[in-house]
Amino acid sequence: MRIPATAAKILTVGAASAALVVGLTGSASADTYAYDHEDPISSGCADTATTARSTAIYVNSTQVGTIELRYSTACRTVWARVRSTGPYGDATVTRTKDWEWDRCTSLSYNSSMGQYTCYTPMLNDADMQSYAAGSASMSNGYRSNDYSTSAY
Repeated sequence: MRIPATAAKILTVGAASAALVVGLTGSASADTYAYDHEDPISSGCADTATTARSTAIYVNSTQVGTIELRYSTACRTVWARVRSTGPYGDATVTRTKDWEWDRCTSLSYNSSMGQYTCYTPMLNDADMQSYAAGSASMSNGYRSNDYSTSAY
């Protein structure tokens, strides 16, 4: 039985389209940006965290905090954490490949550290670079300018 030319073209285009969809679906699920915007503690990524970069934060000549770029070796993610002597501050983590970022602005007192802290959601950092920026405050509320870590 011979298939008419129009039907053969439709079958060829249909098969090519199906192959293309299957191929795109496979590459889209490769988890290139796994863990973006997730919480490092609830995800378990904080269990393998190290401080990849840190920078002291000053008001005038007094250190009032630290901005840290945290890195999970298991998840290959980063997030920012600010530690402050006072209740005000913020932290931002930025991925330089696509300028994706996350931020935290509400500090809470961490009794084990003896400081106010907040941490951002995570960004995937596998084969990419990111940095942290943030501010902190004195116990009287006087706030610093922003300070940044170097990229990691």
